[in-house]
Amino acid sequence: MRPKLSIITVNFNNNSGLSKTLESVRHQSFSSYEHIIIDAGSKDGSLETIKQYAEGNPHVTFWVSEPDKGIYDGMNKGMEHAGGEYLQFLNSGDFLVGDVLGQVDFDGTEYIYGDVRVAVSADKKINIQSPFPLDLVFILLKDTICHQVCFIHHSLFNNQRYRTDYILASDWIHIVENIILRGCSYKRVPVCIAEYDGNGISASSGSLGVDERMRWIKDNIPAAFYDSLLELDRTRMELNEYKNSELGKIIPIVSHTRRFSKRARKLVLFLYRINSIFSSSSRRHKNQKKKK
Repeated sequence: MRPKLSIITVNFNNNSGLSKTLESVRHQSFSSYEHIIIDAGSKDGSLETIKQYAEGNPHVTFWVSEPDKGIYDGMNKGMEHAGGEYLQFLNSGDFLVGDVLGQVDFDGTEYIYGDVRVAVSADKKINIQSPFPLDLVFILLKDTICHQVCFIHHSLFNNQRYRTDYILASDWIHIVENIILRGCSYKRVPVCIAEYDGNGISASSGSLGVDERMRWIKDNIPAAFYDSLLELDRTRMELNEYKNSELGKIIPIVSHTRRFSKRARKLVLFLYRINSIFSSSSRRHKNQKKKK
């Protein structure tokens, strides 16, 4: 019988973090899952930990330890062996909070996500509530939904893989392309799904993540519209200040309505498609010139 969920764990020389991840999965009462572990050839004892975890564990359907080309390459490897209806990428150092999987209704919604806990230090943890509905400006300009708390329908990877030419932003790109641009169904589960280390690569290389997002936006969203989004964000901040003042009762916060978000998404999708057509045409023209 096909499992409801494929949990994919990518690891490289993080044996202590990997042990926490595996234990959090082992303690779930939810049973309709398989666990796939992709190790990048670790030399710190991770391989022994994986072997011990996999021995006699019917949920471990595949594991491997071999060099790869980075996190997203490892995550893509895991996809190739995943048979679940949904995929969750719970990498080493990330762990499920309590017996949480039993609280998720895997009802066919294409993107299901919950809240996240960030461990800033040994004695300080921050609970972050993921937004719903997703705001176009929030996703493009400000933040994302952490992949650790996402359950992604397998169909969204039928013709897609995480881009390996990005180091940090590929899961953000997948969210933008599917939820914002293609309009796939999504919902938020109001529970904390997972905890991750706030001092990991995403935090220590934050500027790289911003640079990669800007690179994708530059290649896919017309500059004039992106500038308009920036102006919209500034305007909304000003409107929020007015909203909290005496004038707030007479100023409509138009940009906070669901209708506005839908219209903005349609406009982004239209411009994205136009840009894709011209980019494709330009590539074909260059290839023809090379052949000549």
